[in-house]
This record gives sequence, structure tokens and C-alpha cells, in this order.
Amino acid sequence: MKSTRKTFLHPIVIAGVLFAVLPFILPRIGSTASLATQIAIYALYALGFNLLLGYTGLVSFGASAFFGAAGYIAGLAVLHLFDNMYLSIVFGTIAAGILGLVIGLLILRRRGIYFSLLTLAFTQLFYEIAFKWTELTGGENGLQGITRSSLVSPLEYHYFVVVVVLFGMYAIWRIVHSPFGRALQAVRDNEQRVRCLGYDTKRLKLMAFVISATVIGLAGSLLTFLIQSVYADNLNWQHAGEPVMMTILGRIHHFLGPVWGAIIFITLSDQLSSLTEHWWLIFGAILIAFILLSPEGVSGIWFRLSGRHHWTLTAENIPPPVEGLKGSLEFDSAPSPDGVVLSVDGLSKRFGSLVVANKVDLAVKARTLHSLIGPNGAGKTTFFNMLTGLMPHETGVLTFRGLDIAGMPAHKRIDAGLARSFQIVSVFANLTVFETVRVAAQARSPYRYSLWRDAYRLPGICERAWTLLAIVGLADRAGELCVNLAHGEQRLLEIAVALATEPEMLLLDEPLAGLGDADRERIATVIRKLSRNHTVLLIEHDIDRVLALSDRITVLHQGNVIAEGEPAAIANDPNVLEAYLGRHGARRMQPVSIGSAPVERQPLLTLSGVNAGYHASRILHDVSIEVREGEVVALLGRNGVGKTTTLLTIMGLLKPTGGTITFNGHNITSLSPDRINKQGIAIVPEGRRIFPNLTVAENLVLAQREGGWPLEDIYQLFPKLRARQNARGENLSGGERQMLAIGRALCAPQRLILLDEPFEGLAPAVVAEVLAAIGKLRERTSILLVEHKVELVLDFADKAYVMVNGEIVHFGPSNVLQSDLELQSKLLGVG
Repeated sequence: MKSTRKTFLHPIVIAGVLFAVLPFILPRIGSTASLATQIAIYALYALGFNLLLGYTGLVSFGASAFFGAAGYIAGLAVLHLFDNMYLSIVFGTIAAGILGLVIGLLILRRRGIYFSLLTLAFTQLFYEIAFKWTELTGGENGLQGITRSSLVSPLEYHYFVVVVVLFGMYAIWRIVHSPFGRALQAVRDNEQRVRCLGYDTKRLKLMAFVISATVIGLAGSLLTFLIQSVYADNLNWQHAGEPVMMTILGRIHHFLGPVWGAIIFITLSDQLSSLTEHWWLIFGAILIAFILLSPEGVSGIWFRLSGRHHWTLTAENIPPPVEGLKGSLEFDSAPSPDGVVLSVDGLSKRFGSLVVANKVDLAVKARTLHSLIGPNGAGKTTFFNMLTGLMPHETGVLTFRGLDIAGMPAHKRIDAGLARSFQIVSVFANLTVFETVRVAAQARSPYRYSLWRDAYRLPGICERAWTLLAIVGLADRAGELCVNLAHGEQRLLEIAVALATEPEMLLLDEPLAGLGDADRERIATVIRKLSRNHTVLLIEHDIDRVLALSDRITVLHQGNVIAEGEPAAIANDPNVLEAYLGRHGARRMQPVSIGSAPVERQPLLTLSGVNAGYHASRILHDVSIEVREGEVVALLGRNGVGKTTTLLTIMGLLKPTGGTITFNGHNITSLSPDRINKQGIAIVPEGRRIFPNLTVAENLVLAQREGGWPLEDIYQLFPKLRARQNARGENLSGGERQMLAIGRALCAPQRLILLDEPFEGLAPAVVAEVLAAIGKLRERTSILLVEHKVELVLDFADKAYVMVNGEIVHFGPSNVLQSDLELQSKLLGVG
């Protein structure tokens, strides 16, 4: 029964039934059976277009170029070449595909708005050719005299078109569920990450462009024999927006969305144009209403009513876990080979006057764990970007496994055996956790570009994905969208993605940042085990774990190698202590004294029984928290328990489903984020989220409002920002970005600052700077702080709340929790 229902609800079956009955429904509303044929053709047109927009993330205004050109070619073919409708349709379709290949090779070199403008330019170019080349195209009169030698009746041709359209839809359905189609969706979400899995993203986008052009060309060829003529209007730039409108009206993120959009667009056009010649005014108002009231179109209305909120571009199910799923990796005991796997000689790179790599030499031996450490801004992540081909170097030689990789594109370097994680979490927001790891594992399959195979049936790929999810503890979150994961969970997912590509060498960029102690211990153990069968180059600021894990350590400072050797030698090197810790002497940072708190404080922020979640998933359960004037309050808990969700709910970025939030005596539960900010609450988000294309000064000026801190005060709080005020955000180190994020929050009047993981990924010297700044901040504002470094936070917070599975399970003075190690271990996994 379940299988029968699933078959009946398959999108192709639904479309087939719909197209079959339309010729009998439309005449009842004053239309014709031929309009049903036009709807089927335009549905295929929109589906071909959505292969670019919905699946690949390319905004094209060139669909009408292929639609109209194929129509002309099919018409010319039947008039001058074949005198055969079927051959002419095939000829027009193939010609559109070839045209797509030629144009794609030219314009896919550009991205974003430039790509979109180029597609629009080609559309208008083709229109001008068709309109002016009267001898060939008939000019404004178009091609006339096209006939159907068979399928003469409208109903016969309709069902022929329906069969062809359903075949085209089925082909698209198979393609988007193939390894190629699944990779396209990853490109849509994060093209750079796909390149770093070993995919040739240029090839993927070109293939998608050609397939889209071919499908659209098939639709254009079918239209030629429906209206038995061809006109230049279909090539006009004004018609370039038609597939966009159909897709928006239906739903971009649903497979059948373009079909519903085509029905609405064609039917409304027909009905309104029969009423008035100014029908576009009415249609435009309807389109505006849809975009404002239901951005996800008609399908979006249905999905909201049915309580479903996720994307359904592909089948929603994921394959079941394999039996006997293991949560650990098994390694062979083969002896480590001798020799150097990665050799870097004289690598140099500058950003203007800023030197980020100055003749860096590095040799990493096979099956060792080699760590690259240094203060924030030392050039570590830039070094990784040059190794993996995301950033060109200026001079130097890069050799990997005896192969010169300096001139290789990023995907070929990954194919050669490199893999990396990212300092700033880089996952696929709208893919599930399982699909993210599966796409990464698929990158090693010989069928990774296959257009017809079922991606879930590739040998061993799903099994590897499930195993890796179990290793990092995310198997129970496999069906969740990555965007809904907590930051720490996304860090764990990064590890799984890096492992999925089965690399010879792993480049791990701060894999422990943002993790609680229990997860840090577990992932550190995994990394150590990995070095038995892989070569690992690690960037990490947790100096204690680096010293415990590493076979060898290289220290960068201001783009220069200042020390290299075994951990014991590095730990006592005075140059390292000065550069990395900011002073000579002991490695451990002493807690900063924040000062005594007032005895009596008035409540400022109060959460009472707050419930909240994402879509149908409830995260917070009756959360109650109080922050008083001048207090520093810590919100602690393992990764994924709801800490960041709590801050987002306070800021109005996530609407609570129950309870109340009161700030300074006012109920702010239902206020929008901008109004909450104007009340006096500012947030420094996890991951900093500065504006990368603006300078430091521009980031600050953009946020300034009357009553906020003046720039001079912010520069006094963070002197590094003064020195870097003309540097673009994308060129700042992690520590400088954190300082800028805090400074930006101070630019508006605030009585409470929400700090989400402010010490994540910072070197000890920078942690000391930020901590000292927080000490100064509490003299002027209250602070609610989320941080996984429990020992550090409890040194200066006034009180602490501990969250477990979305509930507050402990609250009280921070010194009580600090002195109770057993309670810390129980609630926070702190050993």
C-alpha cells in the first residue's frame, strides 16, 4: 500500500494525470485544448530553466534565446531539409544543445550579475538577428507555412507533446538524482567547497548549462509545431523573464514548482488578455502579491499549510543506515613509509605591503602529524589556501608526492590526494548532513559525473557516509539540514567531509575551534589515529593539544618561519613564547581580574518559559534566564543544546513559540531584530560575520548610531583595529575579525551585549586582549556570554546557566560551578 501510494504521488505521475485532463478542463473556462498543449510545453521550458536556477544557483536570462532559436531551427529544418516533423524537432533540440555548449564556454567564465547580464545580452543579440535577417527568418512576419504532416488534430498533437514532455521530465528527475545532479546542488550552496572536494565545478556548470539549453530547445521545437509558425518575439529580452516568473509562481525549490507556475502563467495570460489589452498590469500585481505574501509560490502555500518547510527539489528520503554501523575508524598496522610527502620551498605571497608568506620552507613526512602554529594573522590559513590552489602564490615550489602541483587547479590538487577543512565553517546549508558527507565521498567515485545512475546506489558511497557520521557523532542528525546544525556540530561535519574524500594528506584548519571539551578530546583522538594512515598538517590554537598530538611543529609569525622542531623544543623556544603568547615565560595564560560586582543590581533581561525552534523542530524548552545590570552571565552547555538558538531568540532572529522575553521592563517577545537592537541589545555573532568587502573603518562607520561608542574609543579598546583601519575585512586574521565584530556592536547604543563564542579560534595572546576588553566593557554594559572554554569563562562571570537538550538544568554563582568538578563533568563533559 505504501509503495502504491508513493508511486501515485511521484511527480511524473502527478504531471501526467494533470496534462491528460487539462484539454477537458480548460474549454470549460473559455480556453481551448491547444492551451493545454502550450501549458505542457511551457512546463518543460520552466523545468529546463530551473535546472540552472534551483539546482545550480545560476540566474540566467538567456533561456528564451535557446527556446526561440530552437523554434527557428526546427521550423527551417522542416521547411528546407527534412519535411519531417519528428526529425525537425530532434534537429532543433540538438542545435539548442550545441548552442548552449558554445555560449556556456564563453559566459561561464563570469559569475553573479555579470553572468546574468551576458545571458541577457545573448538573448537580445539573437532577437536582433532573427528580426533583421528577413531572407532567412522572415523578419517581423516570422516563418509561415509550417505544417504537421501527421498528428493533425489538436488532441493528437497534445498527447504526443505530453509523452515527450513526460519523457523530458523523467530525464530531468533522473539527472537531478544522479551523482551529477547531487553535485550540482552542492555547487549551488558552496562552489568553493565543492572544488575542494575534487570536483571540476566549471565542468559541472557547463554540463548543466548544456542540458538546460537542450531541454529548453526541445520545448521551443515543440511550440513551433503547435502554433505552426515561428516569431522573433520569443527571443525578445521581454520574454527572457517568462521562465523566471513561472518558476517563482510555482516554487523554485520544488521539482513540480515550475509546472504549477506554467499552469498559472499561461492560464492567467490567456484569461486576462481576453479581458483587456492592459492585462500585464493585473498580472504584474498578482506576481507582486505572490512574491510578497508567498515567496515560495503556490507550492510554498501548500507546504506551509501542511507543516512542511524544507526544500523538495529531490526525493526527501535518505538511505537507511548500514547494519553494524561503527563509530570508529579501523587502521592497518603497516609501517609508515619513509620520505617527504609535501615539500614547500621559498613560498611567498603579499597583499600590497602586507607580507603573508616570506620564502616559507616546509617539509612534511609521510604518516606524521605536523602542526603549523602561530598568532592570529601569521599567515597560516593563507598558506593552506595556496597549498590547495584557492589562492595563487607569487614565488616558490610546491611538490606533493613528487608531483609539482603549483600550476594545478584546486580540484586536481584534491584529486592528487589533498583534502582540507576550513577555519570558517564551510558546509552546504541546504543539503542534509548525510547528503553533505555522501557528496564528499562521491567525489572519489569513477561515476561522480554520471548523469543517469542513482547516486544512492553507487557502490560503498552511502556506507562510507554513514560510517563517517557515526565517527563524528552525527548519525542521529543525518536527515537534518546543515543550516540547522549548531556551530560545534558543523565543525564535526567538516571533519567527516574531509575524511570522506579518502585523502593521502589532510589539511585541518582549526578543527577543534568551537567544540566543547568532550568533543575536542574525541576529535583529537580521531586526528591522532588518522595520522597512522594519513599525513596530517594541522593548524590549531589549542597549544596544549598541539604539543600532545604533534610529531613536529612549524611556527609562523608575520609570514616567516621562526621555529621548527619537535614539540618539546618548540614549547621552550623563547621566540615562540614571545610571538605566540605575547610574552616570555609560562605558556599558560593567567585569568584577567575583572573586578568586584555591585551588591544590588536590577534585572535587565528576563526570559520566562521561552520555547523556540527551527520549523517543526523544537529546540528550547521552557528556558528561563535573568541578566541583571552590570552582570556578566555565562550560558554553558555541550554543542547543539540550544545556546546559540537562545541568543538568536533574544535578538528576534528566531521567533519564540511560547514564553516571554522582557528587557528593561518592556516586553520584546514579538519585536523585530532592528527594534530589539534599538532597545539596547547588541549581538556579536558566532563566526564574527563582518562585511568582508568593506574596510575596518567602513564596517564601523556603517554600524554607528548616535549614543554608540565613537571610533576613537573603539580604537583605544582595540589598538590593532586602528593600525588595520584601511584593511578589507576579508584580509583580517581571526583575532582582528573578532575585535572588529565586538567594535561594530559597540557602535550602537547598548545596555546588553550578547557574545557568541568570542574566543573561538584565537591564539592565547589574542584571547588575553579580548578578555581584557570584556573587562572594560562590563563597566559600561551587561554581558550574556556563550563560550565552550568553561574554565576561562567561570573565572570572570558572575553567574552561570547550564543548558542540556534545550533546558536549563543548573544556574547559580559561577564560583559554585567552578569549584564542583564532578558537576562540570556531568553537565558539560569536562574531565
